[in-house]
Amino acid sequence: MKHYKLIEIDPTVEDNPIGSYGTKWLNFMSDNHPCLIGEMIANKTLADVARSVDDTAWNYRELLDAQYMKANPRPKTFEEIVSWERTRAYYTDGEVMRDKVLVPLTRA
Repeated sequence: MKHYKLIEIDPTVEDNPIGSYGTKWLNFMSDNHPCLIGEMIANKTLADVARSVDDTAWNYRELLDAQYMKANPRPKTFEEIVSWERTRAYYTDGEVMRDKVLVPLTRA
């Protein structure tokens, strides 16, 4: 599937990027919902929706990280911290992707 270069569609992304989750959402939409992408390009809303997805996803991740830390206190030794960080990132990033990024939105 075609992955859009948003800079070619909306030059404002150079000054106001869409972020990592916004990029993942754009790739998901390009692969699975190209007609919706076409509508957003025509309406000039694609970059705004991508930025909104990115903001929402990061806010959700911060919430999930805080909840994880409360339920699973950070360990003290280096090896345990590395394992804890990987596990936390695995769970929180998976939830963010399922709940906020891999969703076919068309409005900010």
